[in-house]
Amino acid sequence: MPVRSRPPSPGARTRSRCVVLLALLLGLLAAACRTEVDVHVQVEPDGSGRVTVTVDLDAEAAAQLGDPAGLSFEDMTSAGWEVDPPAARDGGLRIVAVRTFATPEQLASVLDEVGGADGVFSGTSLELSDGFAGSSTEFRTDLALSGDPAQFSDEQLTQVLGGLPLGRTPEELALLGADRPDAATLTVRVSLPGGADEANGEIDGGVASWTAPMTGGTATDEELTASAEDRRTTTLVLAGAGALLVVAAVVVAVVGLTRRAD
Repeated sequence: MPVRSRPPSPGARTRSRCVVLLALLLGLLAAACRTEVDVHVQVEPDGSGRVTVTVDLDAEAAAQLGDPAGLSFEDMTSAGWEVDPPAARDGGLRIVAVRTFATPEQLASVLDEVGGADGVFSGTSLELSDGFAGSSTEFRTDLALSGDPAQFSDEQLTQVLGGLPLGRTPEELALLGADRPDAATLTVRVSLPGGADEANGEIDGGVASWTAPMTGGTATDEELTASAEDRRTTTLVLAGAGALLVVAAVVVAVVGLTRRAD
């Protein structure tokens, strides 16, 4: 017998404290077959940038959810996020939220807002160096997922949802298929100036990426690292040309002195 959907109240929605939690509430509480969350960190040469969170709900989840106009994103917009109106995509629903950061140090706090304060992202650092021959950028963060979506809830939200972290019992979530590893997945992508040269994840088109399940009970504890080097080819060419001119001048001087000696 299917479990009836119990969408969270508007109060529960506005109390969500992180973007990923919002995705899980919309997906799992709407009886979703699949929820995909993409977190894209884009870094500019000066160390500023943006974090874009894209949430894709499949067709079944979108149908269960009903009219997306009733969704509230006030907590996110008041925190500085720009949220696009939910848009239809491949029969499902897509929600995009963007948060900018002005300095490398601010990136850590933005990722805390994405994953919550319980260590989904921790130890985040973004280091930039600028030298004569070029610049380099290094990104790292620790990703910790328990495999249980309740990880993204908190005490206040649990109280609002009737004492359940996600508003459903583990048995109800299992009947909905929310305990499958592919029920909810998280992909982290990082774009660095000049494109990533090295990463311990996949690199496609200069963008480093990692994917892990948020459901299914399989824990993820992984350090994500990516780096990029932007060499100044023009500077190197000019430096090489300058060195050649110096060598040529020395040769001319030596030849001149030799002729005078003769």
